[in-house]
Amino acid sequence: MPEGPSDHCAAMRRRDGWLRLLPVVLAILLSFLLPGPVHASDLILRLAPDRVKQGGVSSLSIEWRASVRTLRVWVGGREIGVPSWGDRSRVVLLVGVDLEQTPGPVEVRAEATDAQGRSRRQRRALRVLDARYPVQRLSVPRPFVELDAATLERVNREKAALDRLWEAARPERLWNGSFRVPLDDAGPGSGFGVRRIINGEPRSPHTGTDFTASPGTPVLAANAGIVSLVGDHFFAGTSVVVDHGLGLYTMYFHLQESLVREGQRVDRGEAIARVGSSGRATGPHLHWGARLHGARIDPQDLLRISSLD
Repeated sequence: MPEGPSDHCAAMRRRDGWLRLLPVVLAILLSFLLPGPVHASDLILRLAPDRVKQGGVSSLSIEWRASVRTLRVWVGGREIGVPSWGDRSRVVLLVGVDLEQTPGPVEVRAEATDAQGRSRRQRRALRVLDARYPVQRLSVPRPFVELDAATLERVNREKAALDRLWEAARPERLWNGSFRVPLDDAGPGSGFGVRRIINGEPRSPHTGTDFTASPGTPVLAANAGIVSLVGDHFFAGTSVVVDHGLGLYTMYFHLQESLVREGQRVDRGEAIARVGSSGRATGPHLHWGARLHGARIDPQDLLRISSLD
């Protein structure tokens, strides 16, 4: 029986319906053949803890479900380095809060791109708490705090060299396991964050933890790393700085002598110096400090970090 006009119209409608479904079918097939884009929900950020005091440290875990080609992280307005992840789908890094960071929320932001160059972002808030560090008022002879022009120039030069050091972050983590106190049988450290007012004038807060010890006591590396500085500074005296990678440094000041050289690799607990009273020190002790991506952090917070794996 010959096909009538109504049958022809029905066939046309069926063909048009299949044509409309074709893009959907192709998209479904391609979604199985090609790696999917990184959606915001595919990027998971976790801060532990998500509330830290001024000078504190938090760990940031970043996970993803889809493939990631590049990953960048910012804390506030500062970009921080990210360790390589190989074939893993997770990285963990340390976030430091500067000693004088204004209390309140600080934005932590991550941006990932996939193989096609498509980017997705995710944000979390790190809440900074007021540490309420004590204030110390001192009266000292003016020559002890007022520097002549030549000494001031030296101090500024030494500070600039250290500031350049904090900006240089090795792309790999050099330390392993837990950090340790840099002295055997050390008593409790003190002094971090103390805000000093000398002769009525506010001064910079104390950025390290002080340990009283006898002259010549071995100073031990808090963890593995590379010695990035051995020097003699006006305020800090004989100094050693160890680079632990990924923007983390520990400092050892007022030493009697250094036992290492710049560029030397050191292990956790290795003797790197001896306690002294060099520089502007009132007696033998060890000043132990730490910087994380330039932030002045309490080194004793590092003792609470067990592993980032």
